[in-house]
Amino acid sequence: MTVIAGVDIGNSTTEIVLSIDGQPRAWDRRPTRGHKGSLASVQAAAALLRAVERTSGLNADVVVVAPWQPVTSDTATIHEAPPFTGRFAIIDCASHSVVGNSHAIGVPWLVTEPATPESDVIALVPSAMDFATAANTLTSAHDNGVRIVGVAVENDEAVLISARVTFNAPIVDRIAISDLASATQIFLEVRPAGSGVTTATDVWALSSAFNAADQERDYLAHIARWVYGERAVVLAAFPESNALPIQPEVARVHTHDGGWQELFGLVDNQLHVNAVDAIALPDHGENTVSDLWAVDVTASLRSRGIRTRSHSRTIAVATLADSPAVPSQNLAEIFGVPVRTVHSEASAAAQGARTTPGISQNAVIIDIGGGTIDLIGDAPLVAAGAGDLLTAAVAFAIDVPRGAADWIKRGPAQRVEAPTVVLTEDGAKTFVDQPIPAPLTGSLVAQGPSGFLSFGSTLSPAEWRIARQGLKSSVLAANVHRLIASTQLTQPVDVIVVGGPAADDELIPLLSQLPSLGNVGRGNVAGVLGHRYAVAFGLTLSI
Repeated sequence: MTVIAGVDIGNSTTEIVLSIDGQPRAWDRRPTRGHKGSLASVQAAAALLRAVERTSGLNADVVVVAPWQPVTSDTATIHEAPPFTGRFAIIDCASHSVVGNSHAIGVPWLVTEPATPESDVIALVPSAMDFATAANTLTSAHDNGVRIVGVAVENDEAVLISARVTFNAPIVDRIAISDLASATQIFLEVRPAGSGVTTATDVWALSSAFNAADQERDYLAHIARWVYGERAVVLAAFPESNALPIQPEVARVHTHDGGWQELFGLVDNQLHVNAVDAIALPDHGENTVSDLWAVDVTASLRSRGIRTRSHSRTIAVATLADSPAVPSQNLAEIFGVPVRTVHSEASAAAQGARTTPGISQNAVIIDIGGGTIDLIGDAPLVAAGAGDLLTAAVAFAIDVPRGAADWIKRGPAQRVEAPTVVLTEDGAKTFVDQPIPAPLTGSLVAQGPSGFLSFGSTLSPAEWRIARQGLKSSVLAANVHRLIASTQLTQPVDVIVVGGPAADDELIPLLSQLPSLGNVGRGNVAGVLGHRYAVAFGLTLSI
């Protein structure tokens, strides 16, 4: 009786199956430690194997693995350079901790220096001054006749200062005071949350405020278009024109037939699988890859009505290493038994998935993991970009750590209306059995490993459902479509989906909408393992 251990070290999860005579007898999984194929990941897999052996009472006689090609999944943001606007400058336009509902224009006054009572002033509070001192200084100056019409603060203290001064004026924070010290005039506008500036988007109002010459109105028109939709805007006029903005360095990729091209330009015209062989990222140099998948997260959110930061574009990028990772030590020494290596994970996944009861023998296997999506028909095709890339995109979209995003991405969320009342994604209000902590009221919550995870206080449940399903479509379904387009398949094919993300109830309907796919369903490996363990069990069948 030979006990075979199939060890599948994935980008996110390590899965192990012990089988005897082609039947699974014991199995388990854990998060992968470190990068796929690293020494740490192999040592953790060996520890998991020993745990499975202890639990089952079986001892592996041989371990079977496949070559490991790690995938890196991350997000990259590029900020669009502002237009040339002559002697006028866009200092800041963002929704910081601002206070007020008005606009103001005045000359700069650094609060550590004497004021000029005869002019309207925009007070500049440097970072070295704490909020209490700043509030006392501003109040004292105002009481002594200084006409303070607005305040720009370097620290994140707008609300704290506003609560302590005796006058009303728009206040913005996190502003680089050094950029304003030499200005002749400063324009500041703040509007309530959920609304945008109005005066700064009116070229005639700006022209009047700055007393601009006729030939300068085109510059102000550029500014008006640029700041549209922003809640807070800080503009400045200087004695002389500014230099043209410096274009930021961007990510570039090298394709087989087109040479070096900007990554952000290729996102709108996705290439076939294996069309890219190198990527160059700012501050990281060039790296060779065997495949790349990039998704415009910003565009995906905006197309579904979700507001994002203007004039920036965030891309979720997954790159597949060009060669397998091999640990430095001998595998047999780590596992303590002989180790055999088969051709590929994709071929093992196909063998494991095809043990699903009742499937069509001509069905195509789609194995969706943390790092790659494998399409296995007549020949396997491996593409970068899967569950980890979706996690990175969701983490950016709702501004949470990736650990939380990995749970939040999985399914429906609810908004806490009261400790015992939640609003669901279909608009229904329901009661919960256990009271939810009061601090979570008003935020969305999703079930995590040890309770509720809160996020998205500015989103409704329905908005998050639209955004979440949109990201799944852009990251996963579109990548499957890319895989199909890279093959010779011309007719819709039946599909068996395996891998961790196959558990997602929203994914199967999205894949079913692809015109290139016919009947779509989850695998049930060996009739007992479900949609997971296809590679691990397939490895045990490969020798």
